Amino acid sequence: MTAITVKRTIVRRTRPQRLATRQSFRELARRYLAGESAVEFTIEALLFAIIVAMSAWPIFAVASALSEFVQRVPG
Repeated sequence: MTAITVKRTIVRRTRPQRLATRQSFRELARRYLAGESAVEFTIEALLFAIIVAMSAWPIFAVASALSEFVQRVPG
C-alpha cells in the first residue's frame, strides 16, 4: 500500500494586503457607480421591481389555486 503525500503552499496575506484588495474593489465600485446617473439608476430599479412583481404574480396565483383545490378535495 502506498501513501500519497500532497504538498501545498498556503499564502497568508498580511493585513495591509487584505485592506488593499478591499480598497481596490471599493474603488472599482465607486468608479462604476460614478458614471451612472441617479435618474438612470432609478429607472432601472423601477423596471427591475416591475419584472419581479410580474414574475411573482403567477406563483401566488398557483398557491391560491392549490389552496382551493386542497380545501375542496374530500378527505
